Amino acid sequence: WAALGLLLLAPLAVRAVEPISLGLALAGVLTGYIYPRLYCLFTECCGQKRSLSREALQKDLDSKLFGQHLAKKVILNAVSGFISNPKPKKPLTLSLHGWTGTGKNFVSKIIAENIYEGGLNSDYVHLFVATLHFPHASNITLYKDQLQLWIRGNVSACARSIFIFDEMDKMHAGLIDAIKPFLDYYDHLDGVSYQKAIFIFLSNAGAERITDVALDFWRSGKQREEIKLKDMEPALSVSAFNNKNSGF
Repeated sequence: WAALGLLLLAPLAVRAVEPISLGLALAGVLTGYIYPRLYCLFTECCGQKRSLSREALQKDLDSKLFGQHLAKKVILNAVSGFISNPKPKKPLTLSLHGWTGTGKNFVSKIIAENIYEGGLNSDYVHLFVATLHFPHASNITLYKDQLQLWIRGNVSACARSIFIFDEMDKMHAGLIDAIKPFLDYYDHLDGVSYQKAIFIFLSNAGAERITDVALDFWRSGKQREEIKLKDMEPALSVSAFNNKNSGF
């Protein structure tokens, strides 16, 4: 009966609305609802991102990443847990350490591909290389302003933006201060929420300490897989802290 009553009243309601107003309303529906959905069928849209599958991410890590049992476990739990949380309290921040060739950039690629179909080529994944994008220490103030504007603009466009910073150990001291406010427990900064963003830092800092720990385990007759995160974290923290050439 409710549906029948609505149908009977519909002609009266239509007459009460001017043709121009009705046309604008229909245009608004098409533009605001139907058009974006059609548009997103042919191009990447932030709101149309695919859901991350923990199983798919684990499969990628297991089949493509070797000799990095600690990284696999931490990344799988951190990324899948963060994405599945509808209201995270702060952005996800990952710091990956090791020598060149150990898989830091490769891991970033795997993460990006499991969140966005375009992977590193997605409009919502942003890669910064310290020596390329911030080469001159004399321009540190300019870099800070540009970096903050860039992060703010991209998160405003897509809350689930991914920022990858490579060669963090070569980033000029003080430049990371421009990033730090975005990583903390703020609901909003100047009207923008960064709580769903992902920041990935890649660094050679601490690589020698990782080698030392692995060598100590080998000398003790222990397997590499027996190394725990607690065995690595103190050594990495001290090594990164004592690096006077960067502000990492």
